Amino acid sequence: MSQFSLQLSLPWRRPLSPALLGTIEVLLLLPRVSVSRTILLASGTLLAAVLPVVVTVFSGEFVGLIPDALRNGLASPTGQTMLQLLGLAGALIVLLRALAPLQRAFADTFAHQVDRYLQERLMAAVNAPRTIGHLEDPAILDLMRNAQGVGAEGLHPGDAVRALASLLPSWLQALGSALILLTFRWWLGLFWLVLWPVVLYILQGEYVRVSQASGTYAAVVRRSDYLRDLALLPDAAKELRIWGLREWLRDRFDTTWLTAMRPVWQTRRPDRPLLWIVTGGVLIVNLAAFGLLGLAALQGDLSLAALAIYTRAILDASVFRAFDDANAHLAHAAVSVPNLRELERRLADQAAPGQRSKPSTLPADAPREAVRFENVTFRYAGASADVLSGLDLAIPAGQSLAIVGANGAGKTTLIKLLCRLYEPTGGRLVVDGHDLADVDPRLWQRRVAAIFQDFVQYHLSARDNVALGALELSHDLAALRDAAEKAGALDLIASLPRGWETILSRQYTGGVDLSGGQWQRIALARALFTVAGGARVLILDEPTASLDVRAEARLYDRFLEITAGLTTILISHRFSTVRRADRICVLAEGRIVEQGTHDALMARGGHYARMFALQAARFADEGEVGEPVGMGGCDGGVNHSA
Repeated sequence: MSQFSLQLSLPWRRPLSPALLGTIEVLLLLPRVSVSRTILLASGTLLAAVLPVVVTVFSGEFVGLIPDALRNGLASPTGQTMLQLLGLAGALIVLLRALAPLQRAFADTFAHQVDRYLQERLMAAVNAPRTIGHLEDPAILDLMRNAQGVGAEGLHPGDAVRALASLLPSWLQALGSALILLTFRWWLGLFWLVLWPVVLYILQGEYVRVSQASGTYAAVVRRSDYLRDLALLPDAAKELRIWGLREWLRDRFDTTWLTAMRPVWQTRRPDRPLLWIVTGGVLIVNLAAFGLLGLAALQGDLSLAALAIYTRAILDASVFRAFDDANAHLAHAAVSVPNLRELERRLADQAAPGQRSKPSTLPADAPREAVRFENVTFRYAGASADVLSGLDLAIPAGQSLAIVGANGAGKTTLIKLLCRLYEPTGGRLVVDGHDLADVDPRLWQRRVAAIFQDFVQYHLSARDNVALGALELSHDLAALRDAAEKAGALDLIASLPRGWETILSRQYTGGVDLSGGQWQRIALARALFTVAGGARVLILDEPTASLDVRAEARLYDRFLEITAGLTTILISHRFSTVRRADRICVLAEGRIVEQGTHDALMARGGHYARMFALQAARFADEGEVGEPVGMGGCDGGVNHSA
């Protein structure tokens, strides 16, 4: 049951409907979220189901006593009994009316808790794998979309809790009413006991069919969500206006959304004969039941009280809530929850440890000798060619290595492999003789500090933006200041309105926007703070791309001091910076084609020398009219919010 692996089947060996399985799965899920809330919800549901049945009996008895009470007066025993029944029925009705909004409010609160629990499970499942390749898998992305809510209706799995809080009382009330009808005509009550579950089963199957049709178009819905967010979020706001794309974006969103919804609407069309048969069957049974009841009353077989009770029972037995929105919400859960289970199942294998029964460990100061790429090959999922092919590279511990090459040569892929964000397709990575495939990825990743080209600009405080590199040291202001000073960000942080506590986003009151260069300093400070937390390998992927020439020069003048004792890998297109590294590797066609010091590579006159000469010539040409191409970029001031 821990994975909701129900395999129940009906007597005729047909598997349970997805709707019923979804209902059972949601019911089994509730105690995992909160036992106490589940008990309260169950108690309220049972009370909401029993009270109407009791009110039906009391009301019927009350109606039956009216003639005698009118003849004998309200002071008679019959009149007193009638008044007592009236009072009891009234009190129960008031209680029922008061219970309904309380039950809805409680179910709504519980639904939010269920959604949060499932979101936590979703986050855990998505972040469990050792690599990030699954986040580029369309099938996984579709499962993630459906696990959060099927279709474009904005419904979430928690809506099933609200639906159950509304539906279960009516279902149990229908069951109680059918039991009352057993005392009128046993076969009529038995017929209702069989009919309404069958009807519910069929109609829920229809709801699930529609929900599954919605889920089938998850990829298109994801595209429409992306287009909607382009219009709502600030990231694309400038270009949308400058290029006059607002009308185009609206039309593209409409087209994409309709592409997803038209098949769903077609599926929803109530033109299937089965639906008409079911609806007609319920109507015929109702008419037949009332006909039998009227005939029995005309023949004098029923008292007035019995007639009132059975009339109410037929009405309640037929109103078993199979046709309303709550059933659609429940059917969505029958699709969403299994999608989450399937996502967890698929990602569980990727989250599993290595093949060895006892994972290898690394010394606290590793790497002490070297990090080695041994005949490493890598190809992205779905790609037709390898990015890296038979790559061999040794990175001595404590030294700086620069990697250069044309765009698309595989430089960033190489460092992602080093960070174990991807696993090699072939070959292996070795640290001090330990195969990284046999080392807990989390253990190795805590040894790595990295600033990527596409580093994240967190809408958090300046303190958090730096401290995320080593949360266990977030309280150490001296370490934070040291990392910020090394990255050239300390004066910037001091100039912010609230210093370290300033939110780095104008989307929040008192927040501040930073320029690209300022953000890069913050990101570099985060990477250096990771070193304070114990990282031994520092990876810098275009670490100064957004800095101006003077800021870049100041940083690289201190580069050896900043990286002393660290194994440093630097990727940059600016040859004026990489020349400072202990060793330079040229990557081309997925292999290391040259390596050595700057002077040795220049003397060789190969790939590196030609690229260096070409860039130097361009800088010289541009220098006649302004700042060299690739070396400029304004490192503007802080943009304070109004």
